Amino acid sequence: MLTLLRWLLAPLAGVALVAVVGLAHGAGPWDLPGAIWTGAWGDGDAALATLAKLTPLLLTGLAVALAYRIRLLNIGCEGQLVLGALAAGVTGVHCGGLPTALALLLPVAAGVAVGAAWAFPAVWLRQRTGAHEVLTTLILNYVAVYLAEFLILGPLGDGTALGRTAAVAEPARWPNLVEGAAGGLTAAPVLALLLCGAVQVWLSRTVGGYEVTASGSNESAAALAGIHVPKLQRRIFLASGGLAGLAGALEVVAVHERFYRAFSPGYGFDGITAAFLVNGSPGWLWLSGLVLATLRSADKWLQLALGISPGAIWIIQAVLLLAAACRLRAPSR
Repeated sequence: MLTLLRWLLAPLAGVALVAVVGLAHGAGPWDLPGAIWTGAWGDGDAALATLAKLTPLLLTGLAVALAYRIRLLNIGCEGQLVLGALAAGVTGVHCGGLPTALALLLPVAAGVAVGAAWAFPAVWLRQRTGAHEVLTTLILNYVAVYLAEFLILGPLGDGTALGRTAAVAEPARWPNLVEGAAGGLTAAPVLALLLCGAVQVWLSRTVGGYEVTASGSNESAAALAGIHVPKLQRRIFLASGGLAGLAGALEVVAVHERFYRAFSPGYGFDGITAAFLVNGSPGWLWLSGLVLATLRSADKWLQLALGISPGAIWIIQAVLLLAAACRLRAPSR
């Protein structure tokens, strides 16, 4: 019974807070949930916009969940996403004369590579100096954001004061699978869902996934079993950074078609919430991703329909994360 209550804590806290916020603004207990649903799923265009937001939430959540499986906390997804997006934007500008397949893949590969490279200093410092990866990745977030801003206002910008790169070449833009009045939907969310499923299968059904889980559960026992834990930690943390970089790259080539200042509304930090809401299980990220994408898509509609500040969404997300943290079970040490 106690275990069931712990698992229900996050959804119950979210529902209770939604009701409280609605009542505090003079709305009925069901007005706020109704406005959230209408803003996110009320029509076809709203649904497409919500599904488009699913991609970065899934991939940053997967990045956090994968690192957490080996007892590492990647809080640097925001910086890795931003620099991955910048790399994809700069690379995509120069893909005009390339074959379509190469033009579609090259910016994405650049984003993955830069995201992984930006994750490397944190895991290297942890293993060489003992510096905790939470602190180093958090600091690297700020370095990445300001470095990207400096570059797009200078050598990598489009020459204007708007703080953006030039638009990526037409062959590098991912085509829409579904068209909508306010923008279509590409294959990016499908790719993100497939990656989450693939990682779940790899972790639960393969020798490599077993080694990751064993290393996260007990480093000493894993080392005695012949697993090179430090090397495995480096690989997994770089893969985590690569996934965050992939999230940024797909936002460029599949949604915005360029990189610009204030590119991310905090997707890297939302990935932490997405991962911990499902206790770091990649196979369930679709559920937490849908919840957060729904909240993200409905923020402006709340202000239009009920006069409630979009900041209420941040409060709801924070309470969900705190409730999830109360029942979270860290890998045994």
